[in-house]
Amino acid sequence: MAVIAGLIAWGTIVEAQYDAYAAKKLVYDGWVMWTVMALLVYNLTIVVIDRWPWKLRHYPFITVHAGLIILIMGGYVTYKYGLDGQMVVNINSKNNMVSVPQTDLVLYATFDGDRYSKIIDREVDFFLHPPTEDKPYILDLGEDRIVIADYAKYARLQNKVKATQDNGAGSSIRFQLMNAVVKQVEQITQAKKDRLASYNLGPAKIHLGSVPEKREPQNEAYLTPVNDEKVQYTVFHKDLAKPYKTGQMKIGDVVETGWMGLELRLLDYLPRAIEDYEVIRSERPSPLTTAAVKIIHKDIEKWLALNDIVKLFGENSAYLLSYQNRRLPLGFDLHLKNFEIQRYQGTMRAMEYASHVEALNSDGLSAEVTISMNEPLKFMGYTIYQASYQEDEVTGEPISSVFSINRDPGRWLKYLGSLVFSLGTVWLFYQRRKKATAA
Repeated sequence: MAVIAGLIAWGTIVEAQYDAYAAKKLVYDGWVMWTVMALLVYNLTIVVIDRWPWKLRHYPFITVHAGLIILIMGGYVTYKYGLDGQMVVNINSKNNMVSVPQTDLVLYATFDGDRYSKIIDREVDFFLHPPTEDKPYILDLGEDRIVIADYAKYARLQNKVKATQDNGAGSSIRFQLMNAVVKQVEQITQAKKDRLASYNLGPAKIHLGSVPEKREPQNEAYLTPVNDEKVQYTVFHKDLAKPYKTGQMKIGDVVETGWMGLELRLLDYLPRAIEDYEVIRSERPSPLTTAAVKIIHKDIEKWLALNDIVKLFGENSAYLLSYQNRRLPLGFDLHLKNFEIQRYQGTMRAMEYASHVEALNSDGLSAEVTISMNEPLKFMGYTIYQASYQEDEVTGEPISSVFSINRDPGRWLKYLGSLVFSLGTVWLFYQRRKKATAA
């Protein structure tokens, strides 16, 4: 019991210093904890058997020990078969996949430049077994291979755009929108050549790429690469069908947009560019940190953040590699019909928020409720809690709700164990009091 108390104290310290995930991986789900638990069950069983043949005075003692064994069994069933994950659902949308803490490396390959096929889907636990340059994790692809050479447990990723000679790479621009009260600098990079990339500024949008044949009437500007020095600009107003202004501009040029006196200045232009991460390691987790792995492929090093995708080019093929949390089917659709938020007066800080959802499975079983902080939804063995929400970066309005999904098949054993343990404890105290009174 002293060892268990020590492990729980250790887990509490780890959780306080890092987070619940680290405490779970390093302490509560570790082999040391379960070995100690197995020894505890063994000892509890032996001391009960040791009192055979049982008499009436033994039953309170046996009941207390049986309650403890049932409690531990419930914890093991939860550990082995339970589920604890998250799901993000956009407003007026459905989702049926839950993201769990386990991590996988997933690799897709294409040999014709169009159709990708999954060729590797492998569970990895870099938190406990991180790859290093001396002991890298290698994806052997026959004539090709991808090396995972480093792992950052807690990393802050700074997006970095750099020039490349790859003819398939897209362009990148850094621009400024300014008037008497606004001065905003942003960067847009195309994921692929000729693919439209956009930045939403609320009342206006800036696009990098060609003007589409069909577009919605709104304030927007298209910057289309022309050559290594110039881009073609096309400015639209929401009340005009035809362009308000067109022309060519190079780095340093300014164009009047006619949107509330805003001027568009081209600060930088890279005709071929790629996005990469600069990794800053941290000792402790924070809302700004995430896990990341360093990939080496054909002498090119790239950092890949958790739940992100990187594209790699081989001699006759291309790959999409993802380091991601495993996603499991929930078995039913969760439809977010509405999201309500109340804020503290005069601030954007949330005071209360709730999601109005509908759950529907293939058998027609449904539930339509409002999930709030203290009002979860229980449906088909899952308990769905309101965890948080996501906002639009520009408008600050909520765009999706984040739910915590929990399935605990060992819960009834824990309840039963608690009940048996409590009955045994009361019975034990009653027996001792009765014995003391008789003496």
